[in-house]
Amino acid sequence: MSYNPCVLNARKLAAIDLVFLGPKVIIAEFVAGVFLSAALGVFILVRSHGSPAQIGLGLYLITLGLNYVPMLIYAVVITKGNSASAQLGSELENKRVAMANYRRQSLWLLVPLVVPLVALTQGRAALERRKAIPPSGPSS
Repeated sequence: MSYNPCVLNARKLAAIDLVFLGPKVIIAEFVAGVFLSAALGVFILVRSHGSPAQIGLGLYLITLGLNYVPMLIYAVVITKGNSASAQLGSELENKRVAMANYRRQSLWLLVPLVVPLVALTQGRAALERRKAIPPSGPSS
């Protein structure tokens, strides 16, 4: 399987975090990522007094919090389905390489709104692929 560090797969990124750090740590991290980033961003905006740098920082922190929303959703769904290892498949055969690959992908979390946009795009593409597969079963 080839690896492209420019392509983010948020579901697998959440899954590898769950495999290595466990659901309690990761879900707490993602909840904190959503709420603390957004709260700090709102606080900075309220206190900015019109400073462009503070407004920019406040907006950045809010969008950073939004990046963690799909990660949190994926972590909860994967944890409920107990499918973290299954999400990664054969990628866990070499744990060191897998961690290095996904560590690079995690840098995308710092780019505003990338994770929600990629998650929506990948989700829509997966839905289209499922629609293109004819249903199997007894034919009439």
